[in-house]
Amino acid sequence: SNRFAHRMLSLHRLIKNNLVSSLLGGHRQTTRPTTGTPVPLPATRLLGNSKTAAVVDVDALLLNSSMPSAATLFPPFFLVAVEAGSFVRGFLLLALYPLLRVLKHGACLKAMAMVSFCGLRRNEAARIGRAVLPKYFFKEAAHVEALAKVAGESPEEVKVAAVSRTFPTVMVEAFLKDYVGFDAVVGREVKAGYRYFADVMEDEKTDTTMEKLIDGLKQTEMKNTCHYPKPMIFHDGRLAFTPTPASALAMYIYFPFAIVLAVVRIAIYTILPRRMTGVAAALAGVRVRVTGAPTSAVDGATAGGRLYVCNHRTLLDAIAISSALGKSVFAVTYSLGRLSELISPIPLLRLTRGREEDRRRMALLLARGDVVVSPEGTTCREPYLLRFSPLFAELADEVSPVAVDERSTMFYGTSTSPIDKCFDSVYFLMNPRPEYSVHFLKPVPTGGQNSSIEVANQVQRVLADALGFTPTALTRKDKYMLLAGNEGTVATKKS
Repeated sequence: SNRFAHRMLSLHRLIKNNLVSSLLGGHRQTTRPTTGTPVPLPATRLLGNSKTAAVVDVDALLLNSSMPSAATLFPPFFLVAVEAGSFVRGFLLLALYPLLRVLKHGACLKAMAMVSFCGLRRNEAARIGRAVLPKYFFKEAAHVEALAKVAGESPEEVKVAAVSRTFPTVMVEAFLKDYVGFDAVVGREVKAGYRYFADVMEDEKTDTTMEKLIDGLKQTEMKNTCHYPKPMIFHDGRLAFTPTPASALAMYIYFPFAIVLAVVRIAIYTILPRRMTGVAAALAGVRVRVTGAPTSAVDGATAGGRLYVCNHRTLLDAIAISSALGKSVFAVTYSLGRLSELISPIPLLRLTRGREEDRRRMALLLARGDVVVSPEGTTCREPYLLRFSPLFAELADEVSPVAVDERSTMFYGTSTSPIDKCFDSVYFLMNPRPEYSVHFLKPVPTGGQNSSIEVANQVQRVLADALGFTPTALTRKDKYMLLAGNEGTVATKKS
């Protein structure tokens, strides 16, 4: 058995070091290196005889290339194929890549659009354009600030429209309007029926483009005075890397090993005794880095357990804290997939979003032992903290803030899709080397003259300072309205 374990560990290191790391090594770079040469801004031209409408061609900045190629077009279309379709659809696009390289630009573009869009629901493709692709363009577009400058340097009475002769409108509209600041966006169109995309990309016609520009600008309201580019706080999708053809190939080669690793890691945390899980998980590639000293669970005059308050990165936050403490804790959460609940090594409690009922449930758990709560109510991938619900500040005389962070190199362990959410923990453990950092901070008293809301804001600031994050007033509802088009509520069973 020791020889088998040694071989499995060696195989894991070989895959991670020689395959995955070599092909995905640069994907974590979130901003492109700047050079001394200024980025040339695309020309802005007036629309027809109008003096209040201007048009900008944005393809060169979106693609970071003046000459689009199969290599530069592949990543965004692959994201549509995988995130709106499936990994099978993405594999089909990857398999066709050698053929796409020899096709002319127009034929290559239509082939990619057909594989990525044909049969997709229109609302699902729109969701990907709103929730997934803006993150990609923020990372890969040549200087988003240059795009925002083009959109915002015109006088207030002039409306600026962005034109893409490469991408379908559904792929770029949300990014260019909501994050960069253009008043209207017109791109290529994919033939579609009432609910599904049905055919290939339509041919570009100058007259049709002009009509769409005029209609789009007529529908815009007054020029937005927000500061652009707006920060990227919320995004969705499963892939945590830029899917170039080489990186996508690495992912599909690694995928079977990832499933085996996830099963092994889940078994370690659910089957082995707690005193053995730390070492076994480290041998399986999971790293939990702990800093700071946790406060003793019980003071002399306090009955029950200690209330740990942490920011929310994935569903495994409480498990990482439990591992760092070396003992079991209770965890409370608002939405929980059935699979995550079954494989969790610690007790989980669903909250109802009813204030009094949730207070009662949490108080009962706190009387039985230590409790971990994430007052944000939902996860946030970027370095921001959402608004903290003040309920936790009414349950104990003091709370122990815990700053947690995670590192995902291939798959994100969070999702807003009700179906995909069931597999969030599995995908996180499928990463080549999932990492968690747990930082225990000094306790914060909840008594005195401060209200529960003031205590919640204080704890949020303490965690933000420890992590280097930015505190915000955004909520779970804001996130789900943007990414999923709903308020993020789930049906819960009464108990």
